[in-house]
Amino acid sequence: MDPVQILLWVLVIAILVLLVWSLVSLSHSPLSPGRRIPWAFVMFLLPVLGPAVWMWWRFYYYERRKAEHPSWDPNSHRVIVNPPRRPTLRA
Repeated sequence: MDPVQILLWVLVIAILVLLVWSLVSLSHSPLSPGRRIPWAFVMFLLPVLGPAVWMWWRFYYYERRKAEHPSWDPNSHRVIVNPPRRPTLRA
C-alpha cells in the first residue's frame, strides 16, 4: 500500500468515527424523535458537514441558548423573540 492509500483509509475511518459519534450524540439529545430524523438524514447525506453542524448545534448553540433562556425547549414550535443583547464592556 502506498502512503496515499493509507491516508485515504485514515480519512475514511475518521469520517466514520465522526458520523457514529454524532449519531450517538443525536440519540441522547433533548430533541423529540420527529426532530431527530431530519438531522440523521443530513448526517448521512453530508457525512462531514452534517455531523460538524450537529456538533456545533449540540455543544455550542444549545448550551448557550439554554444558559440564556432556561425554559427554552428545542422541541417547541413557539417563536421566541430574544431580547437585545447587552453590550459587553471591554477594558
